[in-house]
Amino acid sequence: MDARPSAGAVAQNEATLARAAVLFRCGGLAEIALVVGFDAPNYGNRVWAAVALAVAVFVEGTVLCAACLRARRIRPEWALADVWFIVAVLLIGAVITAQPHARLYFAYPYSIISSVAFGVALRRLRTVIGATALLAVADAFASAYWHGDPAISVTLNALTYAPNTLVAFLVSRRMRTTARELDESRIREAELARDRERARHARILHDRILQTMEALARGPWIADREFRMRVAEETAWLRALVEGGPDADGDLVGLLQGVVARKARDGLRVEFNGTMLTESPGWRSLDASVCAALAGAAEEALTNVAKHAGVSTAVLRVGAEPDVLTLSVVDQGCGFDPSAEHRGIGLDQSIRGRIAEIGGTVLIDSAPGAGTYIEITLPLPAADPGREHVAPARESVDPQVQQGC
Repeated sequence: MDARPSAGAVAQNEATLARAAVLFRCGGLAEIALVVGFDAPNYGNRVWAAVALAVAVFVEGTVLCAACLRARRIRPEWALADVWFIVAVLLIGAVITAQPHARLYFAYPYSIISSVAFGVALRRLRTVIGATALLAVADAFASAYWHGDPAISVTLNALTYAPNTLVAFLVSRRMRTTARELDESRIREAELARDRERARHARILHDRILQTMEALARGPWIADREFRMRVAEETAWLRALVEGGPDADGDLVGLLQGVVARKARDGLRVEFNGTMLTESPGWRSLDASVCAALAGAAEEALTNVAKHAGVSTAVLRVGAEPDVLTLSVVDQGCGFDPSAEHRGIGLDQSIRGRIAEIGGTVLIDSAPGAGTYIEITLPLPAADPGREHVAPARESVDPQVQQGC
């Protein structure tokens, strides 16, 4: 689907989450400046080590905030690197003030504030839990080993990380889901509008230009036979374009249009309907050899119509459901008895054999005087679940155009 907005809700949501995390981080950096300014005398002869650590934290936080604002998102790899940096700050800060009840009062609060960004940036729950556990263990070890804090205090401080990271993760995941659904809704609306406009154009071409061209190709108004055949060929191409939709230049549809054009030069008018082909995206992944086999079988079936059916018109339809592609050729000619038919090269090799080689099946339904119906079915490869094609927009196609009237 190429109708995706250039600045969709997903991108805007990521930018919003990044700005929110940056604001939290800026609050933490401001707190560092205040705490170091007021608490520096309590660090004694280790004051310069504490100030150096505060400066390192300030520089790292500022660089990270600038990168997130520039990228308009928080990259998971940045968040993981930041986790390890915060762990180092907790441990180094504890070493600097390795005496009972003395600590760098900015290290623990700053790590709590920073943990919000980890819940926002990391997309997998197990990664968020791992980052949370790493922070909690680092703080618990620093508090218990170097500061000698009581167990209840150590435990409560360690558990404080979990609400920040987990709530931020759940909220950001919900926001991402909503943004993705909004973008998908916009895509559906764009495709619906596009299909309505296409149906309107198809209706105009069908009701005015196409019918006039077909009348000219069949009637006595054009005396020159070659020119009349040229008009018939262009008319067949135009009908295929109208009924096949905007994807008519794709591999399979393009091959089938070529078949229709060749049959028009031979005097067989083929009504081609490929509207329902775009109902499933699975047909787009068909190999070129498969498309060629389908087109070859269709051409052989139409050749049989021109040679044996005794009519000058036929209908070629191709459509796709989620897991199967169907191609059919119908004529209202003299028909035949399939059980008594001599199995020559035409049906057995050019149609049944060719389709069997690509994993498809062929159904032939005919009777003397009742015309012939040939149906080819081919299983489709599974579609990519991340790119679900939207089908309801096809309901807006005009019934006359869809039936090839």
